[in-house]
Amino acid sequence: MDQNTPSTEKKNRSSTGLLLLVVLLLVSNVVMLWMLMQRNKEVEQTQQQVAAVTSEKDNVTVMLENMLASYDTLKTDNEQLTVEMEAQRQQIEGLLEQVKRGNYSLAKVKKEAETLRKIMKGYVATIDSLNQANQQLQAQNVTITQELGEVKGQKDALTTEKAALEGKIAKGAILHTTTINAGALFMRNNGKQVDTDRAKKAEMVKCCFTLGQNSITDAGDKVLYMRVISPDGSVLPASDPNNRFQFNGVEGEFSAKREVNYQNQPVDACIFWNGTGEMRTGQYIVEIYESGAKVSESKFELK
Repeated sequence: MDQNTPSTEKKNRSSTGLLLLVVLLLVSNVVMLWMLMQRNKEVEQTQQQVAAVTSEKDNVTVMLENMLASYDTLKTDNEQLTVEMEAQRQQIEGLLEQVKRGNYSLAKVKKEAETLRKIMKGYVATIDSLNQANQQLQAQNVTITQELGEVKGQKDALTTEKAALEGKIAKGAILHTTTINAGALFMRNNGKQVDTDRAKKAEMVKCCFTLGQNSITDAGDKVLYMRVISPDGSVLPASDPNNRFQFNGVEGEFSAKREVNYQNQPVDACIFWNGTGEMRTGQYIVEIYESGAKVSESKFELK
C-alpha cells in the first residue's frame, strides 16, 4: 500500500492541473466571446452612425439641390431682388460643394441651409406679390387705356366740333355787301365823273357798295382790295408797284385798295381804279376782298 501512494499523488496532481487548464481555456473562450460580441456591437453601432450621417448628408444635398432648382424658376424684373437672389444662389452652391467634398460640419450646413430656405420662401412670396401687383397694374392700364381712348374720342369729337364752330365763326366773320355796283367812268373837262359803257371813253373803274351789319367780326379799320379782271383774264394793274396780296389761300394782284373804318354797322364805300391806257371791249369782273376772303362781286360790259 505505501509503495503506491507517491504514484497516486502524482496522478492526482496531473488531473488537477488538467482541470485547471480546462477551466482557464473555458474562461479564456468566454472572455474572447464577450469581446467579440462587444466588437460586433461597436461595429454595428458605427455602421448605424455612418448610415445616419450618410442619410443626413443625402437629405441636406437633396434640400440644397432643390433650392437651386427653385431659384431657377424664380423670375423677376426687379433688379435689386435679382442681385440678392443671385448672391443666395452662390451661397447655396458653396454649401453644396462643401457637402459633396465632405469638408463640412453637417449640423452647421443644415442650419445654414434651413436659413437659406426661409430666405428663399420670402423671395417666392415677394415675387408672387409683385406679380399680382403687376397683373393688377396691367388690368388697370388696360382700363386706363380704354378710358383714355374714350377721352381721346371725345376730345377728337370736341376738336372736330370746335373746328366746325370756328369755321362757322370765321365764315360768319367775313364781311358781305348788301348792295354793290361797278362800271366805267370818264372825266369831263370840268372834273365831273360820267358813267360810260364805251371802251374808248373809259378812263376809270368805280365800284361802290354797302358793307352790311356783322356783329361777329372785329370792329376797326378794314383794308379792302379791289380786283378788276379784264375780258382777256388779266388783272388791271394798280398804280402801286407793290400790288400783291393774299386771298383764298393764294397770292395775286389787286387793282386798287382803300381803308374803311367798320364798327359792325352798315357803311358805304367806293373804290376807284385809274386807267393807264385804252380799255378793251367785253365783260369786266370786279371782286372785293377783305382779310383774304371775297366780300362781293360785280360785273359790267364795255362796247
